[in-house]
Amino acid sequence: MAQIMAESVGTPKLIPHEMATYTRDLTAHPIAGWLNFQPLWQEICRTDPDLFD
Repeated sequence: MAQIMAESVGTPKLIPHEMATYTRDLTAHPIAGWLNFQPLWQEICRTDPDLFD
């Protein structure tokens, strides 16, 4: 699926395995996911405060 999405906007460029591993190790931590979700959560709470009632 990701390959199809990437190809829909152009020709994907492969990156070296070491670079992919470094990026994964830097960003694939649960805290990073939590921090990146916070702006979305704040927007949901602001625009739909009764969502979970």
